[in-house]
Amino acid sequence: MQNYDFYPAIEPFKSYMLPVSDVHSIYVEECGNPNGEPIIFLHGGPGAGFGKKARRFFDPEYYHIILFDQRGCGKSIPFLETKENNIFYSIKDMEKIKLHIGIDKWTIFAGSFGTTVALTYAIHYPEKVKKMILQGILLATESDLNWYFQEGISEIYPSEFKIFKEFIPKEEQSNLLEAYYKRFFSDDINLRNEAVKIWSRFQLRTMESENIMSLDEEIQDSEISLALIEAHYFYNNMFWEDKNYILNRVEKIKDIPIQIAHGRFDLNARVVSAYKLSEKLNNYELIIVEGVGHSPFTEKMSRVLIKFLEDTKKL
Repeated sequence: MQNYDFYPAIEPFKSYMLPVSDVHSIYVEECGNPNGEPIIFLHGGPGAGFGKKARRFFDPEYYHIILFDQRGCGKSIPFLETKENNIFYSIKDMEKIKLHIGIDKWTIFAGSFGTTVALTYAIHYPEKVKKMILQGILLATESDLNWYFQEGISEIYPSEFKIFKEFIPKEEQSNLLEAYYKRFFSDDINLRNEAVKIWSRFQLRTMESENIMSLDEEIQDSEISLALIEAHYFYNNMFWEDKNYILNRVEKIKDIPIQIAHGRFDLNARVVSAYKLSEKLNNYELIIVEGVGHSPFTEKMSRVLIKFLEDTKKL
C-alpha cells in the first residue's frame, strides 16, 4: 500500500460498555485483527469522542485496533458528566481497557488532546508503551490556552474571534475561558447552549473541519460535550499540579520510539510544541507537514500518519 490512502471502512468485531468507576462506563470498540498488533486510538477534545473514520487509518489485517470514548462524551455514560473526569482518570481507563482485553504493551496513536493523554499515560506507564504515533502535539500549557482562547489566534481569524469575544460582556473579556466556563455550567440552559454554539463553531472554523456549521443551525450533542468538557479541563489547568506537566517529566519517556506529525499552520496546537517536545526526546521522528493545519484527515496529513503506521509493520 505505497500510496498511503485510507483503508476501507470497517465495523468493530466487538463493542461494549466498560464500567470504570461507580460513576462512569466508557464505550470501547475493537476492530481489525483480534490477534494482531495492539494499537489504541486516543481522540481529541477533550470531549470530542471518536468517529468511524478513525478506524480507517489502520490496516485491519495487521492491527488489533482499540478505540474508546473518553468519560462524559460520545457513547460513554453518563453523558456530560464532569465528576471523576480528568486526564488522570483517562489514563487509568486506558489501563483498565488493556487489562480487560489482556494486552501487555501497545502502540498509541493519538491526535490533538489525544497526544496530551498519550504523553501523560506514557509518563505514568512507560513500560506499557511500545511506540507512539502523535499528530498535532498539545502540551496544554498556560501559553497554549492564552494563545487560543484569549489572544494569538485573534490576529489570524479576527472576524471570527470578534464574535467569540463579543458574546461575553466587556467587563469579563479579560478572561474569556473563565467567562465561557461560567456560562457552560450555568443553570440557564438557553444561555449555555448559545455559548456552546459560539465556542464550538469558532473551533470548527479554525481547524479545517469537514463540518463547518453556521450559527443558524441547531446545536449538536457533540458540540455540547466538546465545549463543556474542554472548559472543565482547560479552566482547571488540566488538573495538573504544575503548568508544564509534560515537558517537566519527559525524561521518563525520552527513549520510547515516537513519530510526530504536525501541521505547519496548525492554529489549535502550535507547531512549536512539537519542536519543544522533540528537543527532549532521544528516539523520535518529527515531520512538519507543510500547508496544513490541525485536522488529521486532510490528504497531506493523513498520508504521513498512515505511512508511520505502515513503517511500524516493518519493525
